[in-house]
Amino acid sequence: MTTHRKKKFLFKLKFSVLILFSASLFVACSSLQTSQNYFLNKTEGLVFFSMTESGVLSSHYQLTFINESTKSDYVVSLRKGDHYEIGFNEDDKAHNRSFDNPIGKLVILRLPEGVYSLKKWSTKEKKKTGKHSQAHSPEKKFRVMNGHSLYLGNLHLLNSEKQSSLLIMDNRSRDLSLFYKHYPQADKSKLLITFRLFLDPAAGRHRIFDAYTGCGIKDYTLFSKKRLPQHIEKFRTLRIGDKDKKISRIDGYRLKFRAAPGKPGLSIKVELSDAKSYVTDKKVTKAWFDEVNKKIKGYDTSFEKKSFFSEFQLKTNSLKEHGMIYMVTMFDDASQIITNIVFVNPPEYARSYETVEAFMPDGLSAVTSFQQCVIESLNQHL
Repeated sequence: MTTHRKKKFLFKLKFSVLILFSASLFVACSSLQTSQNYFLNKTEGLVFFSMTESGVLSSHYQLTFINESTKSDYVVSLRKGDHYEIGFNEDDKAHNRSFDNPIGKLVILRLPEGVYSLKKWSTKEKKKTGKHSQAHSPEKKFRVMNGHSLYLGNLHLLNSEKQSSLLIMDNRSRDLSLFYKHYPQADKSKLLITFRLFLDPAAGRHRIFDAYTGCGIKDYTLFSKKRLPQHIEKFRTLRIGDKDKKISRIDGYRLKFRAAPGKPGLSIKVELSDAKSYVTDKKVTKAWFDEVNKKIKGYDTSFEKKSFFSEFQLKTNSLKEHGMIYMVTMFDDASQIITNIVFVNPPEYARSYETVEAFMPDGLSAVTSFQQCVIESLNQHL
């Protein structure tokens, strides 16, 4: 191949790559557009937040969100050429002295139900040294619920000549006004906020526990709620084969419920996993369920991946008095919470069902309602 033909070939190749990149970028950006006539449906939710910057203005400030389940990326950009509809009042500037010439926009995304995180943020300038927000962890998680609108807060990039930092603030009074301007038809009863948890997952730990321990369950009344004592071992063990495997538990609660007449007893363990051990804890739990399925006759096990939880189920066909008849172990990946729900069979004279299968619709309903309550509690109403 001659030098001239090589140059021509390389030019065409570069041009093709550029076209493909531009097309993919267009698809990513255009998928974020949401019509003002849009009405929430049952298969997705709206996420909205203000995206602002001040100081030495960047030509390109970018946020990247990722769906924890599908690993799909959602990229949002703020450029100098954008139409800005957000400014800052004097009260805003008083708390942030470096808010010079602030600009920004309201971002509204249509997203499938699931757990998401702020994967990264960046600026185009190479001179900027900041890669993650100062004072806050860069990995912020939030949950999108079908049929609901979720407010994340004000994600503000503060620039200087040498570095940049990402601040996350609660500017709901201003942002809500803009949101209603775009979506006057929005159902206020379906409007949620995840700002405080999104801001700092560690500081929101007590509220996470409150969501799990404060949810009622149909046909059951909570009568005992105890926190794990400080001196307890920070793990529990599961016997797999001839070895004991550890499951981390650095905090948690034990809940006991009084059943309505004829229903099985119910107890729930809510445990916070060590973040470094959480993935291993899931693997060990799966191995234990697999072994039970192979070794113990009369036990049926299954696994289900839902939008917010990974759920292992174990059901027995036996109605042994005071024996377990149905158990669900569910994992909350966003909070590293492991929850174990156990239904215990009462004596024959005290139950209203004759087989495990006859009870299962009530058991499934109880678990589903508990999960729904937890999610709604974690995403608080505005």
